[in-house]
Amino acid sequence: MEFSAYLTFVFVSAVQTATPGPSTLFIVNNAVSYGWQRALGALSGDLLAIALLATLSIIGLGTLLQTYPTAFLTLRLAGALYIVWLGWTFLRSAPPQPARPADGATGGRGGWRLWLHSFGVGISNPKAVLFFAALFPQFLPVDSGPAILALLVSTFVVVKFIILGGYAIG
Repeated sequence: MEFSAYLTFVFVSAVQTATPGPSTLFIVNNAVSYGWQRALGALSGDLLAIALLATLSIIGLGTLLQTYPTAFLTLRLAGALYIVWLGWTFLRSAPPQPARPADGATGGRGGWRLWLHSFGVGISNPKAVLFFAALFPQFLPVDSGPAILALLVSTFVVVKFIILGGYAIG
């Protein structure tokens, strides 16, 4: 892979990540509600989900979803139901107390619950699979091996960490 192609991939990844979506809103909401430390902890759940979706996309899930629209619809409905459930539980819960500056890790929701919700938001986004299915072929040489695939997935995860981590902190 040429360096200019890699830089283009980084740029496209940054633009896609900076565009607000479910993960961005979830992380920003948790940063405001529970403090940046918990938001960064929750972000790791989203990053794992994105890494899994990108990897699955590379090995063919994107093609499966494009070939079988019913599978795409099922995944999309499951994702929508999960997001509705998150909204419902958020509306029914007591208003979160803002994090105190002295210990930004305070709040009513446990770290594992935030992590699981963040993972759920990330993994239930069928647009991510299709995005990766469309993006990766543009940057993969025909004879690309696992090292190039790993480089692209890890680059996307690092870019997402930097941008969403920045949203969480500041």
